[in-house]
Amino acid sequence: MAGFDELGLSEAALAAVDELGYEEPTPVQEQAIPAVLAGRDVMAAAQTGTGKTAAFLLPTMKGLGRVRRHEGPRMLVVTPTRELAQQIQEVAQVVCAHTHQRCTSVVGGVSYEPQREALDRGCDLLVATPGRLLDLMGDGSCDLSGVRVLVLDEADRMLDMGFLPDMRRIVRACPDDRQTLLFSATLSDDVLKNVGPLVHDPVRVEIAPKGTTAETVEQYVLGVSAEAKKRVLVELLRREGSDRVIVFTRGKHRADHLCRILRKKGFSAAPIHGNRTQNQRARALAQFSAGEVGVLVATDVLARGIDISEVAYVVNVDVPHEAESYIHRIGRTGRAGERGWALMFVDADEYEDLRAIERLMGATIADYPRAEGFDVGEHPATLDPTRGEEERNARGGRRRRRRRSRARASQ
Repeated sequence: MAGFDELGLSEAALAAVDELGYEEPTPVQEQAIPAVLAGRDVMAAAQTGTGKTAAFLLPTMKGLGRVRRHEGPRMLVVTPTRELAQQIQEVAQVVCAHTHQRCTSVVGGVSYEPQREALDRGCDLLVATPGRLLDLMGDGSCDLSGVRVLVLDEADRMLDMGFLPDMRRIVRACPDDRQTLLFSATLSDDVLKNVGPLVHDPVRVEIAPKGTTAETVEQYVLGVSAEAKKRVLVELLRREGSDRVIVFTRGKHRADHLCRILRKKGFSAAPIHGNRTQNQRARALAQFSAGEVGVLVATDVLARGIDISEVAYVVNVDVPHEAESYIHRIGRTGRAGERGWALMFVDADEYEDLRAIERLMGATIADYPRAEGFDVGEHPATLDPTRGEEERNARGGRRRRRRRSRARASQ
């Protein structure tokens, strides 16, 4: 593996690498950075937590120059959520301190006026969520005509959240001769069809295939009755510990309800979802990171891209409707080489969603080994221990047929 000093980065970028504490480039950084430095458009897919933010910030900033007052940004990063924007800006501030440039972010949930003032002063790098960016473009506060580098971050997530029309409007406001960098957890057919045309002759980087989970995360499943989930969660936290735990659920109101139950049972818990204000969400993340809150109860707004270290384990109280969301949820633990584990509660109505996840991964999730003594309800889901065998046999048959075909071709 090449070191950062072998990738062609500027001295300023290498100084930022040292300050950020990076030792060796991750695979997505090693493959994407030379292409970005060469001026190519890039379409990259890698699991969350693999260093995509640095892969587009380190090679771009030095060559942008400085903007003057009232000028629009030279680089624009569009990302789906406020938390992702904040995380990107934190890395960007380190890089910009070494390149002597200015960065700012514009996101929803906070006042417009400070963002308008920051744009008027001039910023070289702008990090934005789609809705707030379009608002500021609409009132004349943000001009994208000078954008040289456009980054579409977590493109598949933006599609899931219905931002495709917004992305197209933003792209149309940028110059045609820009460099476009598309980063995504997956390059699904949906992404390639809808967002792929926004990049020109891209270098394609794929680090992990669709459905790949981190090897550092042990996965378990537990069949329960729907009405038993709350008490099983309480008992689980008492047994396994309630520090640095993320609990995922399907709905905003359900997240609030679970949080109230946990607090009544004596746990320190905070909800985080789309109905919380930016300040509330930022405070919950800060308290969790500082150890002041032990349990975060979240919807999928937290499943992508949020880099929280040393998460002990993840609990999926509800099986996600989208199989890929499971991959991102459990990716909150077992990060940066740490070990972690994840448990998913499955009721009878969620069995097919479980099977969709297992088919995506090409693996069967193991039964939770410490389930003895849990009150899982009167009618818990029955998890067939032989589920997946037919699919595994079919895959084995296809592999055997391919081997026979190759053998005949070589004769």
